[in-house]
Amino acid sequence: MKSDLPANFLLYLRNGDLTISDGDGTAIEFSSKGNVRRINIARLPTKIPGKMGLIKQLTEAKHIGKVLKDEKVTLEILHKNKLVLKMGKNAKPKLSSILTLSKDIEIVDLKELRKLDKE
Repeated sequence: MKSDLPANFLLYLRNGDLTISDGDGTAIEFSSKGNVRRINIARLPTKIPGKMGLIKQLTEAKHIGKVLKDEKVTLEILHKNKLVLKMGKNAKPKLSSILTLSKDIEIVDLKELRKLDKE
């Protein structure tokens, strides 16, 4: 069974902002207002060892997308202020549902998402 911890984290943070910075400035910004959560990734402040491929990550995230949709919450993921992915309520996947095997994850900008995956 998948853990609900990531989804619960996103559900319970209803309003506010969080910024993660390092020596080079802002790396990640998180904001929450009403039923929309936004994560804007300027750069990843650390490398993630053993990181799985993009498609595998998206298929693993389908549980989070379903929980968010059931709770009427949308998560928007941005890379350098460009919207790349929506999960949950406002996700309207077309072809991306073939890649993610989910109706709750929409790839908005595949080119920018691939750039984020390479960081």
